[in-house]
Amino acid sequence: MEQYYYNQYPVITDAHVNEVIKLTSLVKKAQIVINKMLHNKEPTEKYEFKINFPEFIGFVDLIIYNQDGNLSIYDFKYSNNIEHYLESKQLHLYKYYLEKLGFKVSEIGFIFIPKTAIRKKKTEDLYQFRKRLHETLETMEVKVIQIPYDETKVQEFKLRCKEIINEKEYEKTPSRLCDWCEYQGYCEGGQTYMLLPQNVRRELQIDRYPDMWIYADSYVGKSTFVDQFDDLLFLNTDGNTDNTTSPVVRIADEVTFEGRLKKVKMAWEVFLDVITELEKKDNNFKRVCIDLVEDLYEHCRLFMYNKLGIDHEQDAGFGKGWDMVRTEYLSAIKRLKNLGYQIIYISKEVTTEITLKNGAKLTTIKPNINEKIANVLAGTVDLTVRAYMDGEERYLQLEKKENVFGGGRFNFKVPKVKLDKDEFMKALEDAQEGVKTYSKAETVAVEGADTSNNTAAVEDTTVSETEEPVKKSRRSRKQQ
Repeated sequence: MEQYYYNQYPVITDAHVNEVIKLTSLVKKAQIVINKMLHNKEPTEKYEFKINFPEFIGFVDLIIYNQDGNLSIYDFKYSNNIEHYLESKQLHLYKYYLEKLGFKVSEIGFIFIPKTAIRKKKTEDLYQFRKRLHETLETMEVKVIQIPYDETKVQEFKLRCKEIINEKEYEKTPSRLCDWCEYQGYCEGGQTYMLLPQNVRRELQIDRYPDMWIYADSYVGKSTFVDQFDDLLFLNTDGNTDNTTSPVVRIADEVTFEGRLKKVKMAWEVFLDVITELEKKDNNFKRVCIDLVEDLYEHCRLFMYNKLGIDHEQDAGFGKGWDMVRTEYLSAIKRLKNLGYQIIYISKEVTTEITLKNGAKLTTIKPNINEKIANVLAGTVDLTVRAYMDGEERYLQLEKKENVFGGGRFNFKVPKVKLDKDEFMKALEDAQEGVKTYSKAETVAVEGADTSNNTAAVEDTTVSETEEPVKKSRRSRKQQ
């Protein structure tokens, strides 16, 4: 369980270890409760039983097959909000549909696993906090609450299903979530392009130019490595451009004077203007590199401070200021991503020492940016890698390590390569061994082919014969 939890995150921290301590303790308590429920009954138990009907799909967390042939079904809730869940339709629907499958359900209920939100005090060290955490967990109890079956909740569900089926008009309900919706362009922006693609199965293609995030300590050569790619535009924030030759746009405050009047165009506004210019597609760049992505986030923060008239996120109210900065930043990144260029982020690294459950120390390495922002940014690229020096040699780390932020969708066959474009490209192609690839001309032929029979014949080509693919815009999305 612990390893599964750790594998869900690019890099683990003390906070993740704290959560594992909680889960380990509470899962043991839950298992003790379940064992008591099974005592002297000699039943069979099953977890994650799938109910599959056209109008309803559900997964029953726990089914107990009793000796009398009846079932007891329970749902696990990791929550303290017991009253809310007692009003839920969930278990009533489980019972209804299980009985449609021929089962007889005699008991339904919830197993509530309590949450604790205690935090480390400023006066505590990590050892003292974890001691208090263990003491708190010892006092917490897992509760089993059985509820009576209510047929009206099933009827309410069926009625709602009919209302949805018969609905003819769907009113817009704008919210901040719209910024994350891939259909925002034609829902709010009035775009009229066709939503549905042709009914032709897409062929997997070798991705030789994935969106990526590279981070390293200073002077390792991350910008120099990225500079080896052709048709590249640097969006530079720190002014360190002496060792690169690609075109550069400086993302910095622009100060002008009209007489004695000083005017400042903030760096974030410069970045937004660059995105607007790139949207015109009046250029021959194929990739855009943000160097450094954490500096850009700070520029966004300062811009929002100025816009909101605040000195810090907390001045805008609980959580509101931070959320507005994050939304502004990630919305702009999304605009850039949707243009179809290969996107490359560059960051510096930061090391942190964490303490495991057994007291052992572990050093974690990650990009120098807010962890929540880092997790979202990692989801916008195909690959996140760390560059580092070993003696005089420079390398890209390709293997996944739990203490090093990184990962991606490629199954690399080597743990590292030299910090060199050709070495990296070879490892990238080897990682996609067996995937077909096509030249641009052949790809266009497939997309424009007669699809009346849902077939299209295409010749295979080798990687060396394939032209560099052009990243596609939202209308014709990049192959995954």
